[in-house]
Order: sequence, then C-alpha cells, then structure tokens
Amino acid sequence: MPHSSRHTPFACRICGAEASCPEYTVREMMYGTRETFRYVQCAQCGCLQIAEIPGDLARHYPADYYSQLPRDEPAAAQGLKGRLVRWYCRSAALRPGSAWAAAVRSRLPIPADFDEFGHYLVEARLQSANERILDVGCGSSPHRLAAFARCGFTAVEGVDPFIPADTRYHGIPVYRKTIDQVDGRFGLIMFHHSLEHVPDPVATLKTAARLIRPGGTCLVRIPVTDTYFWNTFGVDWAELDAPRHLYLMAPRTMDTLAHQTGFRLRKTTFDSQGWEIAASQQYQADIPLRDPRSFANGGTSQMFTADQLKQFEVQAQALNSAADAGRACFYLEKV
Repeated sequence: MPHSSRHTPFACRICGAEASCPEYTVREMMYGTRETFRYVQCAQCGCLQIAEIPGDLARHYPADYYSQLPRDEPAAAQGLKGRLVRWYCRSAALRPGSAWAAAVRSRLPIPADFDEFGHYLVEARLQSANERILDVGCGSSPHRLAAFARCGFTAVEGVDPFIPADTRYHGIPVYRKTIDQVDGRFGLIMFHHSLEHVPDPVATLKTAARLIRPGGTCLVRIPVTDTYFWNTFGVDWAELDAPRHLYLMAPRTMDTLAHQTGFRLRKTTFDSQGWEIAASQQYQADIPLRDPRSFANGGTSQMFTADQLKQFEVQAQALNSAADAGRACFYLEKV
C-alpha cells in the first residue's frame, strides 16, 4: 500500500467507520490541470474516497469527455443471417451450454458483439430477451446497449445526468436523469465505471435494488484499490482520475456495499487493460493523458514503443488472471 505521511480523522461515507485514516494528495491528470484534491482511505473497508466532494463537479466533465464522444457502430445483421445471429446470442445468453446454440455457432461466424459483451448477458441470468436492461452513467453513446440490441435484447435504455439532453442512440433511448428518477422493474442494471462518479454510492445501490426484481443482477465495474496498480503507482495511478472518481473501492468494500444495499456479491472478475500501466507511468513522468506527448494520441514523441504497449497488455491480462488488477467487475444479486 502506498505510504502516507499524513493521517486525518475521517468518517467513511461507505461503512461509517470513524478513525484516523491515511490521507493522499492527488492531481487531476487526464486533462493536465494538475489541480490537487485530498483523498482518504478507510482503514475498515478499504475505500479510497475524496475527502470533500466538489460542489462544481460538472466543470470536470467538458464536452470532449470520453463518454460524450460519438462512436461508430457496426450495422446489425439483416435477413436470415440476422435472425440466426440474434437467435444464437439470445440462446447462448439465456441458456448457456445449449447444444442447439453450440451447433449454430459452429456454422455461423461468431458475432463480434456477443464475443465482446456476451459474458455480461450470460452472468446477468436474465429470464428473457425482453427483460429491461438499464445502463447508468452510459454517456450519450451507449455502445454496450447498442451491442445488446444487435444481439436481440429489446428493452435496453440508458441514463446519464451529464449529457446535454435526452437523446436516442441507434434507436436506444438515453435520458438525462439520475437513477433516482427511473421507474419500473429491471432484470439487469449496469454501472460501467459510473458508480465511482456518484456522490452517494450507498443510496445509489439502494435505488438499484428497489428497481431490480428478486434474483436480478446489478453489474458494477469500478477501479479497485489494494491491488497491484494502487500498490505500485500510488497517487500516480491513472484510475484515481481526480476529482471525477469520488470513490475507489477495495474488493472487500464491494462486499460491504452489497450487504448494506439489499444484494449479495455473487461473482468478481478483473478486467484491467495495458493502457492503465502506460498512463500511470506517464503520470509518474508528469505527462497527462491528453498531453500531445501521450501514447493515447499515437504521436511520435510518446514514451513507449509499440512492443512496450503490447507487453503492458500482456502484463494487465496476467494481473487479471491473478485477481490483482486495478479494475474489477462485480456481479451483485438482488436478495
């Protein structure tokens, strides 16, 4: 764990524990403003959280923030092939191990959408392809929902309070609202790197539990502390992303959150990527992610060779396999 020379009295906003906790100073390094923010790590549950939530969070989400940028989507398969693709995806997601689905797959090109995102649908344990699926904090271009729709799942929608207005993305409704303003019953609610952005994760997950049917799934992907990235890079870890990331959970934090909010933690997987290592090393060298010298821009003055970037990807996958990476996916089941 990174060393901190400062401790401060703090009441954790997740587990409620009050103690003298290590304090860290973290810079904004995505855009490179280098504005500093104080973070405190709870000694009880391990959650690293911003000491004071900024009152002007919106200014830290400019128009070119990555979740607001447009994306290119592949066209959905049409005709008989399209119907077979959607049938295969629905069968493989709703009835994993189906012999019929396996037989079709052996004669059909593997659908790229299902190959990339199907594991979320399989782990969600949906009852039908018509169950409602909600993506919280999806931005204006919810590519996962678009992929689910191409796979034949018909009731997908998104919400994000930071988009300019309600919109539709390839026919999918996306609303400018918070989860508190959502009604209805869902089989799956997803937080793909959005729960760390909300001021009150406990209240947010309680709302999700109210909206999810018994036995339904809440998927939470989030950066996690107490693993290689935090232990190695400390305040230069790119996934700290101050001040947008208000909370960075330890794996044990998510177990605490689940019990507090009406869920049980059913499964955890890790899904870091090589760019996190590259970005963190850049931050150590005082190079922001959006800097012209950054690997993210693909320029000739970047710090890393193509072979180094490939090796970072190999390293990230090894950390995922060892359950020691900086990003995790938690599947919470509504009890």
